[in-house]
Amino acid sequence: MIVKATAVIGLAAALSLASGCATKKYVRNRINERVTPVENRTGELEETSRRNTQEISRISREVEDVKLRADRAQQQADRAASSAEQANTRVTGVEQSVTDLRANLDKYTVQKTVTVQFMVNKSELTPEATAALDELAGQIRSRNGFLLEIQGFASVDGDPDFNERLSQARSESVRRYLAERHNVPLFRMSILGFGTSRPVASNETPEGREKNRRVEVRLLTNNAVGQ
Repeated sequence: MIVKATAVIGLAAALSLASGCATKKYVRNRINERVTPVENRTGELEETSRRNTQEISRISREVEDVKLRADRAQQQADRAASSAEQANTRVTGVEQSVTDLRANLDKYTVQKTVTVQFMVNKSELTPEATAALDELAGQIRSRNGFLLEIQGFASVDGDPDFNERLSQARSESVRRYLAERHNVPLFRMSILGFGTSRPVASNETPEGREKNRRVEVRLLTNNAVGQ
């Protein structure tokens, strides 16, 4: 009986041990069955996260590149708009200049007046007169768009008809001198003798009559050329 009891106890212990080992193995297998998919899923999530991070970086670079290109395009557009505005301003300025030129083609402004004196009953130029005309010619030598109005006058000495012709002869002497000596074009010079009209001083005194024996040369400049 003792032997049988011992055998039974041993068998029970063996069965209990075997049962315990089987349970542990089962548990381990069940755990492995659950852990392995989780580990695999975690790996997949990590790989997906890595790819997403790379994709986000790529998209960020592309977005930044697009922004840079958009900025450059905007800058080019701004420069083009500025150039167009400047061109419009220049065109407006040119149009205004053309309008002003047309309006001033026939307008002249007196720049200066040179007066030369003559001897009694004479139309020949004095040295003082030629010196004054030389100075005037030096000022207009390189000019364009100018005219010379040459007006001759006389004092009341002598016959009125003679003084009329004398004032004209004095104007002609000035024009001839400027044309021959300084090559001033004839079309730029007009002459007229006014006789004893338009005195600048009283003809009652010798000094006054001396001042009235004169030629006035008026230099006129075209307003369009001045602009």
